[in-house]
Amino acid sequence: MSTESLVYYDCFTAVGRHTAADSLEKWSVEHLLQEMARCHIQGALVYSHQAREVHPTLGNPQISALCRQHPELAPCWIGLPHHTNEFYKPHELIVEMEANQVRALKIYPRIYEFPVDERTLGPLLYALQEAGMLLIVDAGRYEEAVQITWPEVAWICETFPRLSLLLHSLRWEATRTLAPLAVQFPNLYLEFSSYQGNRMLEYWCDLIGHERLLFGSEAPRRSQGAARSYIDYADLPLEKKQAIAGGNLQRLLRRPEWIGVKPEPVRDRVVASALKGEPLLYTPVIDSHAHITHANGAGASRVAMTASDAGAVVQRNRKLGVQKTCVSAWTAIWGDYEMGNQDTFQAMQDYPDEIIGYASMDPSYVTDWEKEIRFYFEQQGFLGLKPYHPMTRVNYDDPRYEPWYAYANQRRLFVLWHYSDNFIAEVKKIAPRYPEVTFLLAHSGTSWKVARQHVDLAREFANVMLEITFTSVIEGIIEYMVREAGSTRVLYGSDAPMRDPYPQFGWVAFADLNEKEKENVLGLNMKTILARCKRI
Repeated sequence: MSTESLVYYDCFTAVGRHTAADSLEKWSVEHLLQEMARCHIQGALVYSHQAREVHPTLGNPQISALCRQHPELAPCWIGLPHHTNEFYKPHELIVEMEANQVRALKIYPRIYEFPVDERTLGPLLYALQEAGMLLIVDAGRYEEAVQITWPEVAWICETFPRLSLLLHSLRWEATRTLAPLAVQFPNLYLEFSSYQGNRMLEYWCDLIGHERLLFGSEAPRRSQGAARSYIDYADLPLEKKQAIAGGNLQRLLRRPEWIGVKPEPVRDRVVASALKGEPLLYTPVIDSHAHITHANGAGASRVAMTASDAGAVVQRNRKLGVQKTCVSAWTAIWGDYEMGNQDTFQAMQDYPDEIIGYASMDPSYVTDWEKEIRFYFEQQGFLGLKPYHPMTRVNYDDPRYEPWYAYANQRRLFVLWHYSDNFIAEVKKIAPRYPEVTFLLAHSGTSWKVARQHVDLAREFANVMLEITFTSVIEGIIEYMVREAGSTRVLYGSDAPMRDPYPQFGWVAFADLNEKEKENVLGLNMKTILARCKRI
């Protein structure tokens, strides 16, 4: 049985206007339902941005009314402690929730400025536990996503052992802290919209079982296609995938029957393959931006990364149909470039038909640029160049890089640039000076602001390309880049193994693009770049 048979219920969606939104950001219930139909998501748990940002007494009734109009949606309320008399007393809250068929309550302790302790939250959490309601809290690293600390998570789970606690907005940096908590507390549940660590879904299944893992996307702001591909392509039995896709949420919400969204007809061969969790074989798929750790590596720096060496990365990409993967070793950009480049070279030797190498150099340590260039590009066969400002702190227009760019210009090689402190100005200075070099702007899909900046650069310089990868997987942003810069200027990349390649692939596969546009993004554009390179 294929993953086409899976029934998906999304545990993390939100609608309504909110502050600091981009004009192109999707936010309405119409956007949500369209995304669900395109990505074949049958139902969703949804809360109101107004309940989060203005007040629950405003947003909660709105979301209940909306869900009565759309039975494919289940309401999630935002809750507060009762002591200020601005919200229901705990026993009154349960009555109101039951009357409105609400089975989940989300709290925002930092936004609404209340402590997570017995005195303030104890009565509310006790009432939720006794009523069998689901409690949800954002546990991410950044901005408003940081709503709870790990000691507070432990206190809730320990003090209320029959209360199911679901953590939204997790980040892959949390693994080393989260793992012992999840092992200790069987009432702790996880969703993966922001937690796209490489092979992490399989890791958690092995560690705590599949019963406490849930599909979530944060649609319509973020791509449901990316979120479902993380499950569709996972190395798990179909019955475990079904539990994660929707069965676990049904159980927690006590909602065995769910009137689902009618899915759109399958648009193209890319979607057809993605829905089945099958490799895309009819057109080239090339990963323009990936990494490897050292041999038998399972992490690097701050991040635990299971299955992260060259063999594991290649094997994971094969499940998607990726023919070639352009990699730089983690050590090369984060530590010792000479050691890391040799890790990359070994991967090129082990997988000569699948691995293309990026060479990195740190100008602080290079003493003979000509010697280094000849070694990596003529003797070892690297085709890509990867200066890495986040670690070297050397600007891309530093004169020490000039021999490198000049050589790349002669051989029409490609350069992958990550964002720097003065990135726009540096691109504008270097790109026209070396017109035969193809410059790949990494993480162009990070945010709407970044996408706009990078699109402007691609419009100005014919040798600038937009590489998409980022955990944010913003819905509509790939379509924007294709619309504004052209489908021949956008590149698929995964950033594996920091990020799992499956959601990055699904982000493209389920995008609102035609088949040809997807083919260009997924591989044909990078195939053209590789064909331009003058090989020795």
